[in-house]
Amino acid sequence: MDIKEALPVIKTVLINPYVIGTAVCVILYMNFCSFVANYRKKPPKPKKVKSSPPPAPKAEAPKEGEQTSEAHEE
Repeated sequence: MDIKEALPVIKTVLINPYVIGTAVCVILYMNFCSFVANYRKKPPKPKKVKSSPPPAPKAEAPKEGEQTSEAHEE
């Protein structure tokens, strides 16, 4: 068989819908397999911790024997 006789046969085979459909399916399957093999799950984002506001400073009561500044003014 000469190259001139083989070219029409090769052309007929390559434009056959079954060959084209099979090639598309194989390419999609290989892409999917590659995706699954290389898939890495993204690390979870750390949740922001809601911190409570610091407690307000309380006024201290005067101790025994101490007088307040108001008592000194008198």
